Amino acid sequence: MRKAGMIHLVGEQPAPILLPTRYLNPDVTVLVHTEHTRGIAQRLADVLDSDSNCLLHCVSPYDLPGIQISLQRFLQEKLAEHQLLFNLTGGTKMMSLAAFLVAFQRKAPFVYFQTEGGHSWLYRYQFTPQGEVQLEKREEIGETITLDDYLRVQVGEYTTGSPRTDFESEVLQALREYVPGIETLTSVRPRGMEALEVDFVIRLGNQIGVMEVKARGAKSGIDQIQAVAEQRYLGTYVAKFLVSGKSIDQNNRNLANAYNITVIELTGYEKTRSLSPKDRQTLAEAVRNRLGGAL
Repeated sequence: MRKAGMIHLVGEQPAPILLPTRYLNPDVTVLVHTEHTRGIAQRLADVLDSDSNCLLHCVSPYDLPGIQISLQRFLQEKLAEHQLLFNLTGGTKMMSLAAFLVAFQRKAPFVYFQTEGGHSWLYRYQFTPQGEVQLEKREEIGETITLDDYLRVQVGEYTTGSPRTDFESEVLQALREYVPGIETLTSVRPRGMEALEVDFVIRLGNQIGVMEVKARGAKSGIDQIQAVAEQRYLGTYVAKFLVSGKSIDQNNRNLANAYNITVIELTGYEKTRSLSPKDRQTLAEAVRNRLGGAL
């Protein structure tokens, strides 16, 4: 049986490469990157290399003929005997078009990754003998990554800590008890960017969330979530949560809605200094609804 080689186009977001590679487990993974995305490609290689032999190939971001020729030569030299599969999700539009042309010349299948409604979908395409594109199938990618995988490809090295307040401890306990399968890290700080601490990073299946947990939610919590969820840090694929032990005023609620931040009010905490079963259920349902977990 011929070995499998998977060709990816590296853009700003590594998730569309990390998940399909873990799911399909090719023998060789080619990361086609530019000078701008070299660091992302290297972090991906560091995470994936234990499962798949990773090769990096640098191209110009916008020179369509140059990318096509360079990629053809590289594949002929390095993967001439491999069965190839192209992932056209990332990279610049010119990189994607060039890779499509190479796939067309070789009549090699290609895939496209999409995350939607808490699910990770992989669209598989193939060429007919007449050279037409045909959607072969759409399949859901099951749980394939850990929080450590995601954080390492997004920011590299990072540190974690313990919950800093009683409210954070209560929320953490509730998540672990009421959301089966959830993975949590607390007080997460990317090395070299310690000012960007996030209270919780959570994972359910392949879906990642960032969570600011405040006894009294305010604009500062919203600003912190927006900072860590930027494309260059934890990425635009993450779901965003603001958990508050008090009701949030309408101005901050409107701001959170504008930023697509899920607000979770656990107002029983203010009276009892603990989360009631109702609060815990409210928290769990909001997280499962956003991240796509089973109810």
